[in-house]
Amino acid sequence: MGCTSLASEFPNDNAEISGGGFWVCESLTGPATFEPPLFEAPVLTPPTFAPVVAEPFVLWFDDDEGYVDGPVELELSDGALSVAVHAPAAEQAPVALEDAPVEDAPIVVEVPLEAGLAPAFAHFESALTAALMAQGASRSAALVPKLLRLETLPGDALAKDVQLTLQSRGYLDGHGRYSQKYRDLCGAWSAVLHGSSQDFAACGTTTLDRFGAELLAALLAVPATRADELRRELRKAGIAAFGVLEAA
Repeated sequence: MGCTSLASEFPNDNAEISGGGFWVCESLTGPATFEPPLFEAPVLTPPTFAPVVAEPFVLWFDDDEGYVDGPVELELSDGALSVAVHAPAAEQAPVALEDAPVEDAPIVVEVPLEAGLAPAFAHFESALTAALMAQGASRSAALVPKLLRLETLPGDALAKDVQLTLQSRGYLDGHGRYSQKYRDLCGAWSAVLHGSSQDFAACGTTTLDRFGAELLAALLAVPATRADELRRELRKAGIAAFGVLEAA
């Protein structure tokens, strides 16, 4: 018997793969002992194999998809062969430079000047819309023209939290209609911006930038204390206490 290894496995349950010494335990009278072979192991010549020609691997499916060009990964797990096919990434059309997103770029929303709409009013409307868009409140931004022109709001136009905020701060009543207080203040500033009135007394103690900032805070459904921060942003856009600077 050739000895291809120093010892066989223990327990020795497969004689076909055992070529070394054998573990012997004739009876259960003591610990197992090891008996080495009494002859020297011959030098074994490794078996030779015929060379195999390398061929490309092609994975076929049963359907009409044809073959997969790969790359393909094969993995043997728990006796089962799994196949992972990595399809090449789809080519994307190049993005034109002018269409590429620019981080931290200011959001500019232009409101077309409609017939009978004064430039000062249009600028005020545009400034409020741009401030909302900068906060990601596109839904509220789309309603600014209706709110400033006291037009009827669609039933599902406002998000629930925004609607409740507008009601709690006196812009809308419990039925979703404009309150009389908001009608009077908005109408007074609208008349001033359109140049049809110079009666600032009708605007009360609420300046134009304060009026816009408080409306923005309600449309964003944020605490009323945020109005001071929003007011500073509006002043940067030319909304002053008693008018629009760019329109002066």
